[in-house]
Amino acid sequence: MPDSDKTKYKERAVCLSKWSFWLTVTAWIVAAVFIILLGARDNAAVFQKRVSEEYMIVEDDICQEIPDADAPAGIRKEYTFTLDETIAADTTLAFYTVHQYVEVWLDGELVFRLMPPDDHRMSKTVGSNWVMIPICREDAGKTVRAEITPVYASFRDREIDFLIGSALAIYKDRLSKDLPQLILGMMAVFVGVVYICVSGYHMYKKRRGKNFLALGMFSVMMGFWRLTDTRFTPFILMEKPVFLFYVSVLMLVLGMVPFMKWIEGYFDRRHRWILDCYCICAVSFSLIQLMLQFLHVFDLRETLFVSHILIVIGGILAISIVINERVKYREKSRIPLGSRLPYICLAGVIADVAAFYIKGNSSGLVYSLLAFLLYIVFLGIATMNNYSSKELQLAEQERQLAEKNRELAEKERELTERRIASMMSQIRSHFIFNVLTTISGYCKIDPKKADNALIRFSRYLRKNIRIIEEEGLIDFDVELEQLEDYIALEQLRFEDRIRFEKEIGTTSFQLPPLTIQPIVENAIKHGLIGAGRSGTICLHTKRTTNCVEITVTDDGIGFVPEQCGSEESVGIRNVRYRLENMVGGSLSIKSTFGEGTKVMIKIPVEEEKN
Repeated sequence: MPDSDKTKYKERAVCLSKWSFWLTVTAWIVAAVFIILLGARDNAAVFQKRVSEEYMIVEDDICQEIPDADAPAGIRKEYTFTLDETIAADTTLAFYTVHQYVEVWLDGELVFRLMPPDDHRMSKTVGSNWVMIPICREDAGKTVRAEITPVYASFRDREIDFLIGSALAIYKDRLSKDLPQLILGMMAVFVGVVYICVSGYHMYKKRRGKNFLALGMFSVMMGFWRLTDTRFTPFILMEKPVFLFYVSVLMLVLGMVPFMKWIEGYFDRRHRWILDCYCICAVSFSLIQLMLQFLHVFDLRETLFVSHILIVIGGILAISIVINERVKYREKSRIPLGSRLPYICLAGVIADVAAFYIKGNSSGLVYSLLAFLLYIVFLGIATMNNYSSKELQLAEQERQLAEKNRELAEKERELTERRIASMMSQIRSHFIFNVLTTISGYCKIDPKKADNALIRFSRYLRKNIRIIEEEGLIDFDVELEQLEDYIALEQLRFEDRIRFEKEIGTTSFQLPPLTIQPIVENAIKHGLIGAGRSGTICLHTKRTTNCVEITVTDDGIGFVPEQCGSEESVGIRNVRYRLENMVGGSLSIKSTFGEGTKVMIKIPVEEEKN
């Protein structure tokens, strides 16, 4: 693939990744606003006339299905049964409803109602609830009539189990059944919060941590999904059943996006592009679902099958990419273990989705959460260990660098000058080799150009030797003459592929010899010619209040500074070192991939007096 096509492909991939990121952020913000509004304004209206240790299930209840055109699903169910004649003590009538309105009568007297509020409704459901009605001893022998109205057609065949007995016994029984799911959910949230904190620390230190942030967010979302989807959770927030339901659904709807953003780091650029497309599609569908919810067209529960389809597609897509990379890299050792573990996650997801449609509810489904938790913990520990190792290496490098700086500060100027002379020798030999190679090439194809190049080079070399022998600072005018000779030699070699422009605002300052040439040489070698491009190099100087600024810019290929910080050329390191030690100056580099590079040198000078 030509370099220009590669560049365009990389630019498209970066653009696509940014789109998927910002679209995901938008979806999370919309979901957060929805949940906040829902929790503050939209709760079930509960009428409770009576306020209250084994329990029993009512076996002799009679169920009758009654068509009702005004009901959301077109029907309502009426359950009737008679309380035991011998109620020894105050007890509780309890039953669990899922997306169902409830009205309960005792001998024709309304004692409980669960309906959506009439104002400020964003949803027609009342969520999943435990109906807990205190029963007194004087209620013995009374007839209980419960009208259950399903909100969605998919819940019209859902049966109700009526429990009579101790409220505490019901709490304990439900807790024992949901405890595994609760523990796994809390573990996932805790692990996710730890990962988010670790990621935040690394990003604060300007190290890699964005992918780890995605893993932490995925873990937190999966944890909240399972915590809010148990039958025990409504006992904790009895007044917020709708809020709990939508938290659970939204965590599931948006959960696959951070998971995909995490695993894409294990694959090559082409597959990352595919995963970014999936994330954009998934988030777009989620936004459409939320919009339909806001507009009262469809509730999220009614479009949940779309999220299930997307989850399955995402799992199949991840596994397909793993298989593709396994074929591409025949050696298993070359395939990261993290890219093979999605097999476990996909198996858990398929098991839970299948169980959901078989059972009709997701209560007690822990296969996917267990698989994801194992995946998250394993990869998280491996990543944290990797981060820790790198952090220790960086700390050791920083310690060694600090020690070296202290040693350098203690040495006399004579040692500094010797180091500078040695560095200058390295730069000089490198430049001589390139120029002689150029002249040698011209001798074969164009002797006249070779002669011109040799004349320019000999003139440059005489000045260069004279400058180096002085072993001190030189005037900028001298440095500029040397630079122009150097660029002229390079232009002879590459003809019109290199253009040089200058805007000199000040020349009344000194700098270390051969300060600007290595920067220009680097721009030509890596930014322009080495990248197969033509372009312009611009030199600007200006004086500020307390320093002189020298700027060298090019419109070459550029690079990503975070990825190339440890690969700075010897010439640039030497320039930086000489600036810091000879004039107390500084050198900074800013580069944008595909646009070019800007190098700025600042040399302190005394403030000009009027």
